[in-house]
Amino acid sequence: MIIEQLMPALSPTMTEGAIVSWRIKKGDVVKSGQVMAEIQTDKAVGEWQCLDGGTVAEILLPAGTNAKVNMVAAVFTTKPGEDATAAIAKAKETNAKLAAGDGATAAAAAPAKVEAAEGAPMKQAAPTAVAEAPKAAPAHLGNGRQPRISPVASRMAAASRIDVTQLSGTGPDGRIIKRDIEKALSQGSAKIGGGSAAPAKPKLKPFRADRAAKPVPMTGMRAAIGRRLLQSKTQIPHFYVTERIDAANLVALREQLSAIDGVRVSVNDLVVRATALALRIHPRLNTTFDGTTITEHDSADISVAVAIPDGLITPIVFKAHALSVRQISDAVRDLAKKAQDGKLKPAEFEGGSFTISNLGMYGIEEFSAIINPPQCAILAVGGIKDDPVVRAGQIVPGKTMRVTLSADHRVVDGAAGAEFLKTLRELLEAPAALLV
Repeated sequence: MIIEQLMPALSPTMTEGAIVSWRIKKGDVVKSGQVMAEIQTDKAVGEWQCLDGGTVAEILLPAGTNAKVNMVAAVFTTKPGEDATAAIAKAKETNAKLAAGDGATAAAAAPAKVEAAEGAPMKQAAPTAVAEAPKAAPAHLGNGRQPRISPVASRMAAASRIDVTQLSGTGPDGRIIKRDIEKALSQGSAKIGGGSAAPAKPKLKPFRADRAAKPVPMTGMRAAIGRRLLQSKTQIPHFYVTERIDAANLVALREQLSAIDGVRVSVNDLVVRATALALRIHPRLNTTFDGTTITEHDSADISVAVAIPDGLITPIVFKAHALSVRQISDAVRDLAKKAQDGKLKPAEFEGGSFTISNLGMYGIEEFSAIINPPQCAILAVGGIKDDPVVRAGQIVPGKTMRVTLSADHRVVDGAAGAEFLKTLRELLEAPAALLV
């Protein structure tokens, strides 16, 4: 008996995917339930388990191939000495017809190059037209090879003329924090400039040389993101409300928590906690809408936007309103690592009742995010900036953070959005409430 192993749909929205790697080869005997391959879907990398076992007669879609759902990826036999020549030829014809359905090249064409991060298993399928990425910078350096550093640590380093590029941060995601500067001062482990030395200017990336234009094929994930965001922006009537938050107490609380041995809490973790509590007070924002029915959710299941090499994914912190700040921190770090490694399970990123997108770590002050349907709202979080603020009638140095709510006007009115942001501001400006 001949068995055709068809390219599976590993997510509800998957129409095509890339075979990242095969765990079987021609001649292997494969049992039911055995993992045969890793598939890059439109959202993440998933494992493909065999349903009907047999002996591998031929693998038709090599590792790295982009293929449509239901293409014949492999042909199995179930009887010793069984001839699969005719079945293999027929499967190749089937694949060619499916591939030609939208003008694409046959699935049996040269496979796309598959690259992986240094020291990690191959997870991300990359088209051949994409140039090889440069070697990753050290963990404590950002995209411009400048250190990721907290505002307090930055001021301490500037005052002490410490070369922060010589330090390795112990804060969240390798960020340099206050204790790293204090350690450098006590141990003399960083180069300290002379008293008259001018502050170093940030180095710009070198401009790339001119090169010929070349097409960059859309991956399945990029195509899926494009479809969903086009649908959201054209079919959902967005409105936007921005609030300016006095973040001095928030920064102070975060520094106090980070000073506790073994505790790693980011500003974003505190924002997630505050948002979850605000959603319990304003349930109209904690809704989904399918075009006919509005569903108010009791649980604040917060989707947290995470950038990955080929796009964006939103793993979910379930029941965030019932979690402590430390539990939220642990959950976000675990989900972000899984997302980067391509190991998120569908149950970890499908669903959610509200989304938070934070670009503050890139120095962005304010932005507007696009709603992630069927959710009805998304919160865009900017970075904390040194700004003048008014206290007791006096203008004094302070810290501010801007958050922008994007909401679906079919479900949420402007007043409801404003009330939600007012509650969120009150929680973030008196953040001790987040620990209760």
